[in-house]
Amino acid sequence: MKEIVRELKIQREVDFHDNIIRCYGITNLETENYNNYQLVMEYADGGTLRSYLKKNFNKLTWDDKYNMAYQLSCAVSCLHNERIVHRDLHSSVEISQGLRETVVPDTPEEYVKIYTKCWDGEPDNRPTIYQRFNISIYSKF
Repeated sequence: MKEIVRELKIQREVDFHDNIIRCYGITNLETENYNNYQLVMEYADGGTLRSYLKKNFNKLTWDDKYNMAYQLSCAVSCLHNERIVHRDLHSSVEISQGLRETVVPDTPEEYVKIYTKCWDGEPDNRPTIYQRFNISIYSKF
């Protein structure tokens, strides 16, 4: 129960943001074997971002991909502003081993420059979320 209350408190701190899934409350799911509390969240009909991208990546235009990246960076910025530590946004094991993805063919050069700067092994050399946001906005136009 403590974990649910903690998650609910965190969710309430960012519930105002358009790019963060809404939390409607909690419910109690009782069965013969256990009593389980669950968060009631906004339905994401596309599934997780990872599953959505796996299924639709080739159908999306670069503008679609840019808009999704922009929305994600706004949501992460909101979490940072509220001093909330996020999880599951990257594979920390692969990153800590220095593994990086290959550049997707035909990616606009400005996008490649932005995200490869984020791969720097020295955290102080990486752009902040605000710098990435500003770079993204200005390179778009």
